[in-house]
Amino acid sequence: MEASCHFAATRAAILDLRAWLAEGGLPEADLAAWELALVEAANNAVKYADAAARQLPVLIELSVGERDVEARITDHTAAFDWPAEVNLPDADSESGRGLFLIKSLTDHAAYERHPGRNVLMLRRARTLPGREVSPDVNQLQNRLADAESALTDMTAELSSSYESLVALFRYSSELGAHADLKDFSQRLLKDLVLIAEADYAVLRLISPDGNKLETLLVLPAAGNAWLDSVDLADALVSVEAAAARNCEDVWFGPEEPLGKNDPLRAVMPAGIGICHAFFVAKQPVGTATLGRQQADKPFTAAQVNLLHTFVDFLAIQIVNARLLDERTVARVTRRELEIAADIQRSLLPSSIPACPPFEVAATCRSALQVGGDFYDIISAGDGALLLVIADVMGKGVPAALFAAVLRSTLRSMPQLFNQPGELLATANRILFPDLSRVDMFITAQVAYLDPRRQKIVTANAGHCPLLVFEPGALDAMALRESGFPLGIEPLSRYAQSETMLPSGGTALLYTDGLSETRNAADELLGEGQLRRMLAETAAQTCDADAGKQILLGRLADYCNHQPVNDDQTFILIRHIA
Repeated sequence: MEASCHFAATRAAILDLRAWLAEGGLPEADLAAWELALVEAANNAVKYADAAARQLPVLIELSVGERDVEARITDHTAAFDWPAEVNLPDADSESGRGLFLIKSLTDHAAYERHPGRNVLMLRRARTLPGREVSPDVNQLQNRLADAESALTDMTAELSSSYESLVALFRYSSELGAHADLKDFSQRLLKDLVLIAEADYAVLRLISPDGNKLETLLVLPAAGNAWLDSVDLADALVSVEAAAARNCEDVWFGPEEPLGKNDPLRAVMPAGIGICHAFFVAKQPVGTATLGRQQADKPFTAAQVNLLHTFVDFLAIQIVNARLLDERTVARVTRRELEIAADIQRSLLPSSIPACPPFEVAATCRSALQVGGDFYDIISAGDGALLLVIADVMGKGVPAALFAAVLRSTLRSMPQLFNQPGELLATANRILFPDLSRVDMFITAQVAYLDPRRQKIVTANAGHCPLLVFEPGALDAMALRESGFPLGIEPLSRYAQSETMLPSGGTALLYTDGLSETRNAADELLGEGQLRRMLAETAAQTCDADAGKQILLGRLADYCNHQPVNDDQTFILIRHIA
């Protein structure tokens, strides 16, 4: 009878053959023996078939004689060497029980290897009805004892496998959903100790700096000293460090005991054990160590595989927990940036007061979501304006907050609006304690725009120079007089300059994001080219808003319209005839 090379197909074929033997008068004992022997043989034919062999059928042939029944099972596997003696395998062996059952259930077994196929031949004497059989009692007792031992081992293994599967299914359902890593690890480690029949367990994780193994759990917890961290460089002292550094399991026991200085001796002073290092994406995550007091009862291969499997689940959960922490931090950071952006937007004036014969236009573009630049334009009485442009060192919420504090501080002193030098000096005295405490500073320029005298009165705290272009000039000029940034010296003084802005003239207050604009060749724009850009802009239009757009366009052309690397803020002033 041919059957497809699949477990279900061979099982169905064997049930048909059993029915056929039953019709031939075989008693139930013979039927059960042949069914079990054929199932084991057919399972091997399917289990060890490669992809090509699975396309070929498994052939099962039976012949029934007066005294015996013969079977031939033909497979297309790579074959194996039939052992000279088929004995009951050790309890921790992962294979060999099937051959032992086949030998126990039949009177003769032979395995022939042929090119492209192999044949297993089995023969068993028939139990003839009405005939007394005088069995060899000793032989039967030995075979029964062997069968009972095999069944006992198989039952224990099945029970352990069932418990393992239940635990693994439970943990797989929790992956990615459980927030408490230590609780998850403790439950998993307790189940592992129970199922693997261990007495001790230690779980350590790699420290954030990657140099140490730090203790997460020790079982049993009661009565055991807490283990200090292990330096990964101490591979000659600690089996845990050796396992992590060499990426392999390390066994210890009476023949290879723990070193006298090994930290594990505080938990596992005697007996045997195994230390397993686990990894994610080839990066070490930690070590898990199991110990047993009975030195003559080593861990089986199945129990070691169980250790590996459970710890793999733990590694996945650790990675999930770390990713969850990173996502939480990212969400908090994103929210902080949103708050800072709101603060920054709130600093900018919603409208610019009129100041004839001057026109004023301004812009503030951040390289990131939040920058340290800001500007302010405030009515200063008698038609005058106070112009403020500043750059707070740093980015994000701290920079935005200090910008807001500076804005409030300056606005609280309207009596000094027409004295920019004194205004900056007073603001510096107020802000210095807070700025110095956090090692921050602010560069700022304040300009009092006086329409009556057609002058700009300025003071500079470490900021970019005021650029002024007069009609008929080939280039704009820079007013370089400056003092310390705010927050550097508590009693800094700031010189005050007056500059005439004649009809048709243009002035520019800006942050260093303009002069430090880079092109595709990574070349800085520089102050010189910015002065020429201002002169060209002034020659094209008399309108301040139009001039702002022209200047923005020229800056974008210079960097080939790529995202800017620094904040760009400026205030453009035009004297309209």
